[in-house]
Amino acid sequence: MSNAKQTTESFSEKQLQAILNNTVDGIIVINNRGIIMSFNPACEELFGYTAAEAMNQNVKMLMPESYATHHDKYISNYTQTREPKVIGIGREVLGQRKDKSTFPMWLSIGEVIEDGSHFFVGIVRDLSEQRDLEIHRQLYMEALEISNRELDDFVYLISHDLKEPVRGIYSYAQFMAEDYNEMLDEDGKERLGSLMKMSRRMSELIDKLLEFSRINRSEPHTEEIDLDEVLSGVLEMMDSSIKEHQATITYKKKLPKIAFDPSRCGEIFYNLILNGLKYNTSSPKEIEIGMLDSPNDSGQKIFYVKDNGIGIPEKHHDSVFKMFKRLHGRDAFGGGTGAGLTIIKRIINKHGGNIWIKSPSEGGTIFYFTLEEPIKTE
Repeated sequence: MSNAKQTTESFSEKQLQAILNNTVDGIIVINNRGIIMSFNPACEELFGYTAAEAMNQNVKMLMPESYATHHDKYISNYTQTREPKVIGIGREVLGQRKDKSTFPMWLSIGEVIEDGSHFFVGIVRDLSEQRDLEIHRQLYMEALEISNRELDDFVYLISHDLKEPVRGIYSYAQFMAEDYNEMLDEDGKERLGSLMKMSRRMSELIDKLLEFSRINRSEPHTEEIDLDEVLSGVLEMMDSSIKEHQATITYKKKLPKIAFDPSRCGEIFYNLILNGLKYNTSSPKEIEIGMLDSPNDSGQKIFYVKDNGIGIPEKHHDSVFKMFKRLHGRDAFGGGTGAGLTIIKRIINKHGGNIWIKSPSEGGTIFYFTLEEPIKTE
């Protein structure tokens, strides 16, 4: 039995040593006086000391001075009071290499008491690469933000500078159509009409670019808004258009108050209702507005605008939110710039929400979007 026990213990020691030698994390064992008893190969690579150099030395040699001065006192306090500050709790600390350079590392410490002996096992992982990636990511995000801001400024300036020339082209074309129409043949009249149409469309596109740029350039001013009042105002404004399309608008339940920019909130419902009216060949046209019973994972209320229109194929669910993207011909379904969904998506995103599409099997489209409720105060 004794030989079997020795064989088992020997095998276990070999297994343990193999684990220590091959693990990617540094493993250090110290006694209750802070003296290093074990120092695996990963530690050698991490700190620059050989195991022979580190063994029987105080573990303070692996710490910068600011940490080292308190280490012995901490061990002493812990062994007397048993109040842990690090034991069993991982945390980020600074390590010090043999060349005195420091690096961030994750340190987890466990305690072992066996046969009256007291040991601490530390597992360390180098965080240098992770921190470098975080720094590079931060620098990249800052550079991207600057680039986007500069691009937005460029779009704003170009769009602003283009407005007057385009307006001038349209005005001159209109002047020619009114005063010289009789002097033009049919081909000339057609070309002049095309010029007016193109310049008017260019003016509309520039207006949408400027609007999108203004949304990007400004931070939303949020206040408590009653969505029922907002929706009532939008429906009143769209009353003639709703009657013209012979549409029925319903909403299922009383809507809550939200935190939003009052000058932008109505645009969301206006654009989504307008979409439901325009891209709709059903008779009668039906649009339903409501709120889901359950919020999303972040606690935001989920609203929806549902129509029985022509629907949006799933492959286009993302692309319809791109600037000036139209799925149909320029003049189909009453025309338009293709910027409406882009603008309302940006408005919602600027307020911390999101918008997405679902195409029901029975047809039509459902636009879902999230909005923030105001913070309740006592």
